[in-house]
Amino acid sequence: MKSVSLVCLSLLLAVACGSQPATAVWQSELPVDTLTAVLSLGTEMGDSTSTFGLIQDAVILEDGGILVLDGQAACIKVFDPSGNYVRQVARRGSGPGELNIPWEFFQMPDGRLMVLEMLKQGFVVFDDSLRFQQEISHWTQNPPMQSTALSNSTFAAFKIDADMVDEQIVMHRRVAIYTVGEKEYDMVLWGDSLTATMNQIIENPSMFITDLLDALCIAGDGAGSVFFAMKDGEKYQVTGWNASGEEILRISMNLAPVPKTPEEIQEESEYMTRFMNSMGSGMPFTFEPEPYRNMVVNLGVGPDGNLWVQRGTTDTPFFDIFDLDGNPVRHAAFNEPGWSWTFAISPRGILAWEMDPAEGYQRLYLLE
Repeated sequence: MKSVSLVCLSLLLAVACGSQPATAVWQSELPVDTLTAVLSLGTEMGDSTSTFGLIQDAVILEDGGILVLDGQAACIKVFDPSGNYVRQVARRGSGPGELNIPWEFFQMPDGRLMVLEMLKQGFVVFDDSLRFQQEISHWTQNPPMQSTALSNSTFAAFKIDADMVDEQIVMHRRVAIYTVGEKEYDMVLWGDSLTATMNQIIENPSMFITDLLDALCIAGDGAGSVFFAMKDGEKYQVTGWNASGEEILRISMNLAPVPKTPEEIQEESEYMTRFMNSMGSGMPFTFEPEPYRNMVVNLGVGPDGNLWVQRGTTDTPFFDIFDLDGNPVRHAAFNEPGWSWTFAISPRGILAWEMDPAEGYQRLYLLE
């Protein structure tokens, strides 16, 4: 099983409860708030305290400070609420508390920071003062990915497992609830399987980047509920569960598929090549993006306590906002062009950055 996983990684590296579908929500029917940047971090030139190599993730602390996970520098950069650099946490290496390929991070309610470290097959954990606490590295295959905290002892995560069956690789995709420190999941919320031969993977490796590494998005409300959406070019659907695994929310919307422009496809392909090279993996093939924009590209419970759903079909970032019963509330727009905007949406605020900025260097923005 481990060898199958390593082969794949090397090739890659309705509204509310019930069955009623949601009524389509159009921009003209609800008010649209405009998001603006009130703080900017990151410069083109400077030392490591003022520049970012590759922003992998970011989070707002309880006191308003900001943590930035820099994948290229393999560290966490700490800023105060005014955007002043405070210090660096961790460094590149394989020793205790060190990072090599950090993928994402999330905070537990008690303030612990869980950093997904791919080479360590698990999490590097820091306490609420950002002191190294422990490493949780007991997955022999891919560790849980795209995680969100549910309580001080549990989290929900997307995880991939692989088996070899009759000379075919079967990749099981699951969104499940885990107990911190335990290898096996407690409960599966969603799951399916993809099957392919090694020849099929070699002939079309791009599909496995989109179907495995960037297949879906999940978010939690910090009180035990988790929300989920597939990244799909034809279907807009968001599902929510409580900590007991009961479905509490289902939102769907009828949107017309939007094809990517040739320029977008080229930019995305070139970005993926640069990204894999920056992570030390290299790209032994030409990445071929999906032809249609994803209906949903991001989720999060925002500072208003509502569920923010980012559409991928608009030319500038646009959010559909629902209460936690699935009722549409309003929209929000960030009127900046660019296909690669990424957002960290949380009850403490909203952070934004471009994965592939036209200026050639990254900035992190705090939005209001």
